[in-house]
Amino acid sequence: MTRAPRLALGVVRGRRFGHDPDGHNALVLLSGAAGALLDSADGRTLGELVATLSGGHAGREAMLLKQVPLLLKSGLLRSPGVTPRGPAKAAGRTFQLWLHLTNACNLDCPYCYIDKSKTKLGVGVEQAMVGSIERTAQSGLYTGIHARFAGGEPMLQFGALKRVYGEATTRCARHDVRFSAAILTNGTVVPDGAPEWVATHGLGLSVSVDGLGEVQDRMRPRMGGGGSFKLLQAGLAKWRSAGLRPYMLLTVGDSNLDELPELTAWLLSEGLPFRYSLVRDLQWGATDLADQRGAQRCGDMRPDSFDAGILGGAALDRVRGTFHRCYDLIEAHVGAQVDAQRPVVPPFRQTHHFCDLSLWRPIAKACGAGNNYLAIGDGGALSPCQAALHDAEAGRLRADVPLHTQMAETRPFGAFTRSVGNDTCNRCRHKPSCAGGCPLLLHRREGHIDGRSPYCEVFRAVIPRIVRIAALEQLGRWQQAQRDQAASL
Repeated sequence: MTRAPRLALGVVRGRRFGHDPDGHNALVLLSGAAGALLDSADGRTLGELVATLSGGHAGREAMLLKQVPLLLKSGLLRSPGVTPRGPAKAAGRTFQLWLHLTNACNLDCPYCYIDKSKTKLGVGVEQAMVGSIERTAQSGLYTGIHARFAGGEPMLQFGALKRVYGEATTRCARHDVRFSAAILTNGTVVPDGAPEWVATHGLGLSVSVDGLGEVQDRMRPRMGGGGSFKLLQAGLAKWRSAGLRPYMLLTVGDSNLDELPELTAWLLSEGLPFRYSLVRDLQWGATDLADQRGAQRCGDMRPDSFDAGILGGAALDRVRGTFHRCYDLIEAHVGAQVDAQRPVVPPFRQTHHFCDLSLWRPIAKACGAGNNYLAIGDGGALSPCQAALHDAEAGRLRADVPLHTQMAETRPFGAFTRSVGNDTCNRCRHKPSCAGGCPLLLHRREGHIDGRSPYCEVFRAVIPRIVRIAALEQLGRWQQAQRDQAASL
């Protein structure tokens, strides 16, 4: 019997827990007996382990044996011939789409990878989008197609959004395929009737926010001048009046890092789920694209250690320290709800994300680009990633060809797959959760995606905090189940 090779053990409120990043949902609260088994699993047989730990005491032996099925099923404990629990049987396969409706936006965020213009979805491209979606549904390879409507600011093209959604839904239904969608908006443009329409049709809603007050105004200024925070507050009120709980997207860079704990506290107080994303570049607030507009307008926190491509030195200390303060706030928030014997709202493990980390299922790549994910531009450009839609080598959308076929033919980054990895990642406990970070960034930096993310050391600091908070939430659910069981007796 051995432990999972990447097993992480921790303690929360005096209760031990184990997390196996190679497993599926393998976060387990450990009893004393289970912890003893894991601590002692060094290759001896189960009989040898139990005999040593029980000291021949029958009651202790029974207690130890009772823990074994759960530990083996979760994969925390390994034994020859026993297969750990795999992913739940998928109900079907879903193709993921990014639908870029317009380059236009009412905000002028300095780190945005899009050159703003008045271009928008034309009739021909709109028809091609819908046609290619139907061809994909008709292929029989997918039970679902999920689209993210984005831009620019997609709510500036709300009419086109509704048309595409309605037509795609109808056409997919002809082939027993479910079409679903979400909207990625800056939250400040809310057309009349939009909240009610979104709520009625069940679309997801993600809203970008980078700070409170002056910080938001600086990070996300209005086109032509002025701030956007008051507009965001008014927009959120409209969305929430329709019963929606927007998912908040936080892009973190040099210009808003120090104020991130304040924003985190506000989101927690509002009961809004959120995701932290680090700017997608090597200059901490500039841009990894050819356009250097962002580099001129955002703070450059590039230390000498960036020559090796990995955030380090004083810059790394600053970033890690800030996120530790943020996760201190989150842990206190979750803990307070556990103490009050209330469900954690919003559910932490189900809703919180940090970049593209995947802590509850192992991954080989941080996103589906080139596999089951495709971005379509308002002018018909085709790319495995939305951040490369405006590259010269992007493909062109065809209405009569399934999207997965077009994806296979659109290879501006070659195979865009991780092949051999690198020694540091291959030895790292967190490889199944991180997979090297953003593949586009890695590919543009090194010509392949086998390297380390420039934010590698940030991920190493954050992952244990997320797992610990998830374990605290799980402990609260277990305690509530114990109370319910006692009350039923």
